Amino acid sequence: MKKRKLKGFVLPTLYLFITISVFTGIILLGSNINLSNDDYNYGTSVLEDRVESVIVEDEITSGTISTPVDTDKTNIAIHFYNVNDEEGRQQESLIYYENTYLPNTGVLYVGEEVFEVKSVFNGKVTEILEDEFFGECVVVEHSSNLRTYYYGLDEIEVEVGSEVVNGTVLGVSKINAIGNNKNSFLLEVYYNNELINPENFIGTKFADYE
Repeated sequence: MKKRKLKGFVLPTLYLFITISVFTGIILLGSNINLSNDDYNYGTSVLEDRVESVIVEDEITSGTISTPVDTDKTNIAIHFYNVNDEEGRQQESLIYYENTYLPNTGVLYVGEEVFEVKSVFNGKVTEILEDEFFGECVVVEHSSNLRTYYYGLDEIEVEVGSEVVNGTVLGVSKINAIGNNKNSFLLEVYYNNELINPENFIGTKFADYE
């Protein structure tokens, strides 16, 4: 059989076609690699966001309940009244007002000078009330089952709807007849709609009340 020779232009054309195919393949491969990297970066970004959210949430729920006052400038004048306490302690937990002794439903802090009153934890101001004995009272809701009441405040610096954090100044103390005419303020704590002893509450973890 007679051998056929390829025409002169066939080989160059073939080489050119192969070169173009290889070059196109490299471009497509590079695009796929970039796309994979973008997908990876996106996935990493989402993961980082989720990790950060978890960390922030954990910091909030594991935070510690702080004291509402500077303990160097104040002291507890009247403790929380507990029916199970011994008689001597119960007597220290009575409020005397207009010739009547009343069991103290919170903790009464007093000071020789005006002192700041701060939120014991993160929350939202839900009410500002007027109390018969103490005057204005700020209510902070920390969760659906935990609220703190700050009685006897002056120069209130928050309003209903204000978001507060641990240590936010709510107002200052004022002279009050309940506090033997000293600067005073009363803290009450409601957990599951029941009064609890603020002294046992302070220093605990917020997560314990969820």
